[in-house]
Amino acid sequence: MDKQPTEVGFAFTVVEDDGQNVTIEVSEEDYRRERAAGVSEESLLKPGRYKMRRGGFLARHPELKIEERKSA
Repeated sequence: MDKQPTEVGFAFTVVEDDGQNVTIEVSEEDYRRERAAGVSEESLLKPGRYKMRRGGFLARHPELKIEERKSA
């Protein structure tokens, strides 16, 4: 597991990463530490595991891919 350096309010551990999908885990300890540092509860993920997909924006908007854009 890889501990990620973070900016304000987002401490987590990468549990699984296959390049396209990533699973992260926010521990109770990470959550409490960020709350004690003054990060608002609404800016934090609750403790637990989260599955996310990388590159979803470009998959939904293929017209924005650089190699497919036409110059003016």
